[in-house]
Amino acid sequence: MKKLIEFALTMYAKYREQFWYLVVGVLTTVVDFVVYYVLSAVTPLHYMVIYWIAWAVSVLFAFFPNRSLVFQSTGNTGIFRQFTEFVSARIATLVIGEVLLFLLVSVCRFPDTVMKPVVQVLIVVLNYVFSKVFVFRKGR
Repeated sequence: MKKLIEFALTMYAKYREQFWYLVVGVLTTVVDFVVYYVLSAVTPLHYMVIYWIAWAVSVLFAFFPNRSLVFQSTGNTGIFRQFTEFVSARIATLVIGEVLLFLLVSVCRFPDTVMKPVVQVLIVVLNYVFSKVFVFRKGR
């Protein structure tokens, strides 16, 4: 049992950032899906409008835990720049997600409730890369 705990602690130390990104990403995705599916069920809005609303709510939710918990960016210096870059990166993945959803749902005629999770997997990976490389990069 002791070796298992030591192994878990070693792995956590090595992959702390990825672990917390996964946790925050799952929570952000839950927020996104809940907003998407609730609005789909209770409003007559087009699925692309609902996609935008769910995106905006999840981006607002995601910024602060990503900044502090995942990438451990502290202090208030540069927070506006980081927020702007964070939103800009998310806009890029929003466009990618919209194009993919449009192609898969409107062109290929797959159901949007099935394609949304498929597209979301790609978006999560791209969001991590953009945050790591462009938004919360070390040495600023």
